[in-house]
Amino acid sequence: MHRYEEHCVLFGECYPQFRMKPETFEQLMLKEDTSVTEHRESGRLLGFDICEKNAVRLLCVSPQERHRGIGTALLSKAEAGIRKAGYDEILIGGVSSRFLIGADSSSWGFFEKAGYTEVGRCDELLMPLKDFSFAPDDFRGHRIAEYGFYNGSIDALRRAVAEVNEDWVQYFGENDRVYCAKVGGGIVSFCLVSTDVKNYLSDAFGRVGMPGCVGTVPGFRNRGIAIEMIARVTEILKNEGQDISFIFFTGVAEWYKKLGYEVFMTEIFAKKEL
Repeated sequence: MHRYEEHCVLFGECYPQFRMKPETFEQLMLKEDTSVTEHRESGRLLGFDICEKNAVRLLCVSPQERHRGIGTALLSKAEAGIRKAGYDEILIGGVSSRFLIGADSSSWGFFEKAGYTEVGRCDELLMPLKDFSFAPDDFRGHRIAEYGFYNGSIDALRRAVAEVNEDWVQYFGENDRVYCAKVGGGIVSFCLVSTDVKNYLSDAFGRVGMPGCVGTVPGFRNRGIAIEMIARVTEILKNEGQDISFIFFTGVAEWYKKLGYEVFMTEIFAKKEL
């Protein structure tokens, strides 16, 4: 048996929408600075949590064993361990495009009852690519902009990214694939394009492609440029053999739904003072 096979099976019972292999579970969740706390009865694993620094990344309790205080006990142990490590705040989740980044909205009531305060939320969406098709006549962005993969100065790209979100600049490196819309030779919209991403959807859905850090500079918004850019990128992902396109960490789910993306999960970020 794989070392964390029981944990992966229990994770699948708690999140039946996933079909994750034990080796994938371990690769994505368990690192040098993570700790695992278990609740067992008669040797049987009924619940566990995984903490990373001062964050609870995952808490699972067997659906048949809930409402017995197992989750509360695990959370209390996590809080005690994080407090002992010198932190004065505990977080729920943690930003990583490879695994869950917050509490599944369906479990939020548990954390709220335990004294956690919501500090934000996001949606994650996906689209099976088999039946997706791009028709330029359905869009108007190409009437203004030209589209293509970026091959210019990284400094110029980063300046455009900084106009949208300075925190994103760190994600745009020399060797990253970036798709852009340009007007008059200047970048007006952009997104990172990743393929065959190994994340929590891979085992269930196959090859995962991701448009990420999608932005449009002020002055060119609401002109149909960005949505056509993402439609073009979605078609590229399909043509490159990806099985799904995955949108990570967004607050504009309704915008992506216009292209056929559907919300896969809503996640809530929370914290609690210790």
